[in-house]
Formats: sequence, C-alpha cells, structure tokens
Amino acid sequence: MSVSDAQYEEWLADIDSVRVLLAELDYSGGTAYVATAPFISTPNDSDPNRVYDDILEEAVDATTRIDGLVSFGEVGLINDGELNPWIDRAWNGWPIRLYLGDPTWSRDDFRLWARGVNGGISTAQIGRLAFRMLDTSAGLDVEIDTGDLPNENGPIPLALGSVYNAPAFLLQPAPYEFKASFLPVLELTPKDNGNPIPHTDNLSNGSFEIPSGLVGTLTVDIEEQNNTPALVAQWVANEYGVVIDTIDLPDYTVGLYYKNRVSGRKILDDLCEGIGAYWYINRVGEMVIRQQTVPTEASAVILGDDIAQDQVRLTETQSPWRDYSLQYKQNHNTLTTVADTVNDTEAERLKRQWQEDRQRQSVDDYPLAESVTRPSVLQSQADAATEVARVLSIRSVRRDIWSIETFTPQVNEGDAVTVEVDLMAGKVGRVISIARSPTRGETSLEVWI
Repeated sequence: MSVSDAQYEEWLADIDSVRVLLAELDYSGGTAYVATAPFISTPNDSDPNRVYDDILEEAVDATTRIDGLVSFGEVGLINDGELNPWIDRAWNGWPIRLYLGDPTWSRDDFRLWARGVNGGISTAQIGRLAFRMLDTSAGLDVEIDTGDLPNENGPIPLALGSVYNAPAFLLQPAPYEFKASFLPVLELTPKDNGNPIPHTDNLSNGSFEIPSGLVGTLTVDIEEQNNTPALVAQWVANEYGVVIDTIDLPDYTVGLYYKNRVSGRKILDDLCEGIGAYWYINRVGEMVIRQQTVPTEASAVILGDDIAQDQVRLTETQSPWRDYSLQYKQNHNTLTTVADTVNDTEAERLKRQWQEDRQRQSVDDYPLAESVTRPSVLQSQADAATEVARVLSIRSVRRDIWSIETFTPQVNEGDAVTVEVDLMAGKVGRVISIARSPTRGETSLEVWI
C-alpha cells in the first residue's frame, strides 16, 4: 500500500477529507460492487479495473457498544429500474464488506471500515432498494450441535473447564457406560450420592464405565481443558470461526455446563457476567473481550475543537453499591440424600446450588446505594473474593455516562480518554459506545467515568 497506516489515520482525522465508501455485497451468484461516488480500481490493484457503480447512498452508519449491542444502518441503493432483477437474488446471510478511502487512491489503499451480514431486503420500491446489515455476531446465535443421547434423552451436555457435580447419562448397559461431556476431558470423578466410586475412564469420549449398580444418584465432577476465561473465549471463537482482536481477562478458574443446546453468545454472556467483563464483535468482524476496569491514564485526548458546539451532556448516573454477593461453584445436580461416608462440609455443599461470597462497604453519602447479587462461572472462593473486592472498589463511588458529539476522533471502543471541556476537565473515562458515520465525518461517543 502506498498510503501508510499513519497517513490513513491522519486522512481520517481531517474533517475536510473527501470520502468514498465502497460496498461489496455477496449473494448466492456472486458479488455486487457499489459506491457512494464513481470509482474504478487501477490496473495495478490486486483486483484490477474493478468498477463500482455509484448508486450507494451516503449514510451507512455503525454503532458499536461494549455491551455487544452492535448495529448498522441500512445499505441503501438508488434504483432507476436496473436493480429490479436484484430483488429475486438470494442475499440473506451473505457477507457485506464496506471500505473507506479517498476517490484519488488506488483500491488497495482503501481500508476495511466494516464487515457485516446481509439481513435481506428491507425496502424495495420505485427509486430505492435497501438491505438490512447485521453485525457478524449474528452467527454466534446458532446453537452448537453436540449430538444426541440415546433413547431420546436430549442433547449431549457441553462442559467447559471445571464442572462440579453434573448429571451423567447412560450410553449403554453391561458394562454400564455413562456420558458426561460432549468434549474430550482431562479427568472425571463419578459419585454415588456424593461418594466417589471406582470407574474406568474414556476421557477422549467424555465418558466412563462403572462395574456395578448404583445405590443412589449418579453425578460426576468434570475437568475439561478450557478452564480459564481466555481459554473459553478462544474456544468459542474457534468453534464459530471468529477472529480474535483482543482478549484481556483474569486468570480465574471457571466452569460452564449446559445440558440443553447452547449458543456461543450465551456462553460468552455467562462467562462475562460474573467477572465484570464485556464482549462484542467490532465493526470489522473481530471479537473483543475484556474485563471492565477504571482507567487511570488516558490513551487519547478529545479537545474542545473536536466537539460540536454544546454537544456534551451527562446522560446517566450510576449509584454506588452497598454490598455485592457473587455466586460461584455451581452445583449442577443438587442432592437430597448424601452418602454417610461424605464429610459434613461436602455433604452440605452437595445439597446447595451455589456457594457465595458477600462483601459490604460504607457508602453513607448515598442512601439509595444498591445491593447486588450475580451468578458467576468462577470455581474457587479465592477467585470469587478477589472479584467481589475488585468490583466493589469500582462501585465505591458514583459512575457517570457522558454523551459527546465529535468530529471523527481517532478512538475505539474501550479506549481511555480525557475530554478537554469544562464539564469533564481532569477526568479520565472509558469509551463504551461509538456511533460512526464514515462519509459525514461525524461520531457520537458515550464515555463512562
């Protein structure tokens, strides 16, 4: 590329830059190439002499939030009648790619601005044809096919990491073989009414055999290799073919167990909920997953000249937390009867669904301070206590969300920023939402402080 990344960023920051948005819309029979202005790639481009028809409307906005609620505007096309045959094409589910650059550049100097999935035709009328553009996280809504247990007993369970006291399901009698997990595992500990019993492992199959009948309820502790937040996130990404941009998560021990079919989105949501983390698929289709922290040093500064006149406002205040209870080490099959050989502490644990770590703090200045309880996939008391103390320290003071209308600042979701206006001077915040309009040079930010 003749335009370096630094030059591209400088060009992007210039509100007087002339911008062209190229769109490539795949469908079952090929790809449609359109643009907001006439454009043809050069003979020396990797895709030479490619003609982009100038029928793309100006605004294809994108909003990316760290809570995963990513949205795109429509991909609207001007239709003078020539696009009428397009109505019958199969667009739904095929990729959409948007590239942004200067009309004088070669095609290879354009940069990928957004990647999404075609949600199908939203408008077909005289003069206009438009498509819904979905973010690529839609693919994570597809449930994982783990296969089925015999005798119509439902799907094979999915276990990730360290799982406590899960049910086991009969595969065959004589010898009695039981299935614990869809994935290969590192260790299985079958128990009869909580008492560990002799068994023969088939770890690669996630199953085990026992030599004789049972006295009570059969359950099993499972150790599977993806036992940290980062390993679980990477497993989900691999399962769905998602590229990772950033994984920044603590090294806690976790366990997730699903008896019914589950989607990648559900797994990531469950993972993040109890460790104060967030995930999203960014506008170019890559996964970002981080633990929420309070920024102390800014990586970017937004100056007053970067902000539209009077377009800074406080939109939400969040009360401190008076106390926080974090549930951990879920018992996936609580027992009413426990073997006499099990010690009292473990017997009591086998009868309860959760263990819990609860901590309090003084927030007397805030009579409406919250009491919060959340489940987690954490497995140890030490990790739970660490996480409770960490979150309470974040929630020991009021937190605010500010909305800012700016001109193409070079910041990304999750960045730590300072905003040099009187209302926010001296404060460091984190960008939690960005709404971009590539051709108009406008950006709306939400900053959490």
